[in-house]
Amino acid sequence: MKIHVSASRAQDAERPSIRTMFADRRGAPTARGQVRIPRAGWTRLAVRGSRRLARFALAWGALPLAIWSAQAAAGVTPEVSRVVFAAGATEQSLQVFNVNKYPVLVQAWVDDGDINSVPQESKAPIIVLPPVFRMGPGDQTSLRLINSGAPLPEDRESLFWLNLYEIPATPKDRLPDAQTVTVTMRTQVKVFVRPEKLPYSVSEFPRHLVFSLVQASDKLVLKVDNPTPYYATLGAVEVKLANASQQAQADMVAPFSSASFDLDTLHANPGENAKVLFSLIDDDGNPAADERNVAVGP
Repeated sequence: MKIHVSASRAQDAERPSIRTMFADRRGAPTARGQVRIPRAGWTRLAVRGSRRLARFALAWGALPLAIWSAQAAAGVTPEVSRVVFAAGATEQSLQVFNVNKYPVLVQAWVDDGDINSVPQESKAPIIVLPPVFRMGPGDQTSLRLINSGAPLPEDRESLFWLNLYEIPATPKDRLPDAQTVTVTMRTQVKVFVRPEKLPYSVSEFPRHLVFSLVQASDKLVLKVDNPTPYYATLGAVEVKLANASQQAQADMVAPFSSASFDLDTLHANPGENAKVLFSLIDDDGNPAADERNVAVGP
């Protein structure tokens, strides 16, 4: 799950009204604008970050959970970190909660994950109902995600992103000539569409992943090959040598592809043995620990 933060500044403005609209790429209000503020000057802060729900500190032979502090915390929070349309499924439901102490307007849609995209540009085959809704403090809302059945690859999973864009209400007691900053949050949740008749089940695919190590000029490079039809979401990766170790900033490896991760503090000779500890995030968002013994290649 990713969270993106943006802010708009209003100076000497009337109290804005929240509408069922959305911002364009430049952050300026349009016919499908963000928050309408007459006579306002707008600034959009490109504060784009991502947050993992949890990262995992790797210990010898184990992967204990260690939750890192996030740079931003969304007020509208989904109950899960991913949605999976299993083979043949046409609809999924998702509960979202407003943990803010103030009301917000939320717009929801599914797209390819581009942070610059807007709802009307989405070509994803999944629609969200309701697309726009209001949530009071502590409210809970159920979203329906409906797969339209548009053609998708049949030999691998497809990945889309559910966007939850929240706009806070303006305090009623704000002075007319006050300067204010409206902070909006955009949370992105992975949505996987899994076709029928894949060669093996999702529980079997981790054993098909291939890990290899190569000593480059001044660093060790870890390569992860994913020859499977599933997305491999790596929660954490650590490489251990005889007297040193380093964690890699791993993320997700797409089906039938590979990814490489630099280990700039590790050095090894060809043939030297190493241990790769890693965790994979399953359909429920839980980490599953595993390891591989790997010989460093030339």
